[in-house]
Amino acid sequence: MLPVKVIDRKPVQSKSKYLSKIFEVLSEEEGDDFDLIISIEQYDISFRDFSHFLITIDHFYGRFYKKGFLSYAMSPYDHLRASEIRQGSIEIIIEDILKKISLNEVVYFFLMIKYLPAIFKETSEAIKNITEAWNNYENARKVRLERKNLSKELRKEELLKNLSDDEIRKLTRSLINRYANEKKSLKKAARFAAQKLLDVKFRKRKS
Repeated sequence: MLPVKVIDRKPVQSKSKYLSKIFEVLSEEEGDDFDLIISIEQYDISFRDFSHFLITIDHFYGRFYKKGFLSYAMSPYDHLRASEIRQGSIEIIIEDILKKISLNEVVYFFLMIKYLPAIFKETSEAIKNITEAWNNYENARKVRLERKNLSKELRKEELLKNLSDDEIRKLTRSLINRYANEKKSLKKAARFAAQKLLDVKFRKRKS
C-alpha cells in the first residue's frame, strides 16, 4: 500500500446547497471516512494518455490546496497519492478524501473526474473549439449546445436529480471555469477518460 498523508481536519460544510444535494446522493451513509474510487479498464493502456489523465487529476486536486497551486507543486509531502491500486478493472483508491479537502472541494473533484469523458468529442477539432473558447463563456456555451453540451450531460445524471435548472447552470459554469485551468493536458486526459474510465464513486470505509 502506498503512503497517504491524512490531514486531520473536519470537512467544511458546503455553502452551496446544490453541492450538499449532490453529496447526499453520492454518499448514503454519514461520516467523513469515505474513499474515492476511480475505476479504469486494465487493457491496452497508452502510457502517455494515462500519464496525462493522472497529471490532470493531480492538478484538479492541487488547485484546492489552501496555499495555492504553486505552493502545492513545491510541497511533495502534500501531493495526491493513491492509497492502493487494485487489479481486475484497475481501481485507484484515494483514502479518507473528506479529511484531505473540504466537502465543496470533494464534490467538485469528483465531478471534474467523472465528466472528463463528457467534454471529449470524437474529433480533435471539437476539443480544439472547446479549449479555444474557455475564456469566453458564451462562446463555450454555443460549442457545448452544438455538441450535447456539458449542461445537458449533467441533466442526464441520476445523482443530480435534486438540482434545479438554475443550479445545473451554476454547476456547469463552475466546472467549465475549473477545466479551463488545465488546457494543456485536458485533451489527452479527456481522451483517455472517454476510452478507459469506467466509474468514479465514493465508498464508506469499513471501521
